[in-house]
Amino acid sequence: MIGSILVKAAFAACLVSVVSYFQYHRKGRPLYLTAGRTAYFVTVATVFATAGYFLSLILTHQFQYTYVWEYSSRELPTPLLVSTFYAGQEGSFMLWTLYLSVIGIFLVLHSRSKGYEPEVMTFYGLIELALLTMLIVKNPFLLVWESWPGQVTAGFAPTNGRGLNPLLQNYWMVIHPQVLFSGFSSMSVPYAYAMAALLKRDYDKWGKVIRDNNITE
Repeated sequence: MIGSILVKAAFAACLVSVVSYFQYHRKGRPLYLTAGRTAYFVTVATVFATAGYFLSLILTHQFQYTYVWEYSSRELPTPLLVSTFYAGQEGSFMLWTLYLSVIGIFLVLHSRSKGYEPEVMTFYGLIELALLTMLIVKNPFLLVWESWPGQVTAGFAPTNGRGLNPLLQNYWMVIHPQVLFSGFSSMSVPYAYAMAALLKRDYDKWGKVIRDNNITE
């Protein structure tokens, strides 16, 4: 229940951010820029809270949650237990959203210093909105009796989980997905800048803007 509420709250905040940033691009009212920036940071905070809560369910063996039951077990060593966070599709989307949020914090600062913030964050926010939509559709916080209605009694909590696939019980499981999804998230930055340049009709200078790492007010 708490996890699902947090995901929907992050989605709502991200939607407000995207709409506000775009409205600032169209109308130039400072109120929209402030609202867009604030809503984005609320999104980030909510995503962090969601991911933290999700990880706590795994570490404390809350097997009444379908995802925790499917991918973790009491026998797994801590590094592999933590890696079950992203062992399944739902958790992978969660990790992707988390990395996207972290990178977005720095992107707000960079794009703001280059005069690109509303346009860049409009498109970057749309990417995050898509991932949050996936987390609503592929809910990682489903309970076992919600996954199998009529087959599992409400309130039932298995004593142990099925555990991580033996093929994934390797130290590369701890490293590889982290690198993979941080790369996916990083590629959103040039895309957001390219789309922002089209929106601003800045066809010549945007490449120099994105290559300039100096952040100045």
